[in-house]
Amino acid sequence: MKRINILSLIGILSIALISCSKERKEINDFNPNQFSDSDPTLMITGAQMANVLFNEGEAARLAGIFSGHFTGADRQYISYQNYSIVAGDFDNIWGTVYAEGIAQCRLIKEKALAANNMELHSVAAITEAHLLLTASGLWGDIPNSEACDDAILMPKYDKMDDVHQYCIGILDAALPYVEGSSAFSSAYVGGHNWAEVAQTLKARALLRKGDYTGAQTAAENGIQAGKDLLVDHSADAPGAWNLFFDFCYWNRGGYMVSSGSHLSKILNQDSGNTMTRSNDKTDESQRYGQYYFSGTGYNYSDLDPNFLDGIFASSSPFALVTYVENELILAECASRAKDDATALAHLNNVRSFNQGIYGDSTYLPYDLADFGSGQMVDGTDASDALLHEILEEKYVSLFGQIETFVDMRRTKNELDIPLNTGSQAPQRFLFPQSEINSNDNVPTDQLDLFMPLEYFK
Repeated sequence: MKRINILSLIGILSIALISCSKERKEINDFNPNQFSDSDPTLMITGAQMANVLFNEGEAARLAGIFSGHFTGADRQYISYQNYSIVAGDFDNIWGTVYAEGIAQCRLIKEKALAANNMELHSVAAITEAHLLLTASGLWGDIPNSEACDDAILMPKYDKMDDVHQYCIGILDAALPYVEGSSAFSSAYVGGHNWAEVAQTLKARALLRKGDYTGAQTAAENGIQAGKDLLVDHSADAPGAWNLFFDFCYWNRGGYMVSSGSHLSKILNQDSGNTMTRSNDKTDESQRYGQYYFSGTGYNYSDLDPNFLDGIFASSSPFALVTYVENELILAECASRAKDDATALAHLNNVRSFNQGIYGDSTYLPYDLADFGSGQMVDGTDASDALLHEILEEKYVSLFGQIETFVDMRRTKNELDIPLNTGSQAPQRFLFPQSEINSNDNVPTDQLDLFMPLEYFK
């Protein structure tokens, strides 16, 4: 009996030791600080915040300096003002676009598809298209078809047109699943419609291609009044502030101002200012003096972007895709088709919208007779003057947005925005130094800041 008991005891101990060893191995194999998986419904917020950081952060500041919205006034921003910029200045922006943005969108799409959540899949696709369209508008040819694939260390660069066609395709595919939806939007102010956002983004892409008929068709289904895609900064706390406030006031005060900017000059109504766009039907005093700019308080120059109580205040929402942009796309497309009556109707829609925003300012509706040589809005002829007014209203209305720099190059600078220095304006962002160092597929014939993109030659 003793022998049996001893053998039994040895067996029990052996089983226990094996079990303990197995448990210790499982514990050692498991890292409690490493997530094994992520919920795509939570991941979408991170991808959209990357889109916000890209469209509202450093890229928007540089684009604004290049297009006359801002003036670089201190430290490296003086160099940027003079178009002196190097590839390494774009490393962080590129990382935001790809590692934090596009890679996450594609992972979310994969997970959403597996869960048959086509609404989430479509919202991720719209976010991806937004990122890619903005990036291609700045760099031209960019990685897309092989981007964010762990198996491909050196992704190829897709042509600008191929990137735009890809974006148009995924926007079209998203439409049936997001009609009337504003789901998965914790980074944004509520009230937008994802289908309308997708249509306006598609209109942007087609406008760049010079397909005015296609852009008009898309924009006719685009963002309606009150349905803007706006970044939510209402928490009004560090980390949630408007990014222009965070930069211009909190972190880098005085680096970037508005004093001397082209935008400030054409909005200024001071007597003797021959550059003002104001006239008998247009009073820009409120937009200039109350909403866009500030010359008192904690300002760092004679005129700063209004980060105190205006467009870039700490809790002010930032516009990404809007009704005003959509209406002005419709106006431009009609104007280029020589349908001046339709173009004027859309321009007047924006003027009516401005009247509601800027209160005491005057934006009376224009008549066709107001345009032409020697008229209220001067130009070679009525059609030329009307198109100029449409483009200028867009330039003014999209203050701080990257698309104004895109339009400057797309239209061959039809607005005659003056150069900051030298004899030519920047035509692209530089490919980042990190990419040049690690990817043999970087187009070495496209490393010049002044070389036009495919669409804008």
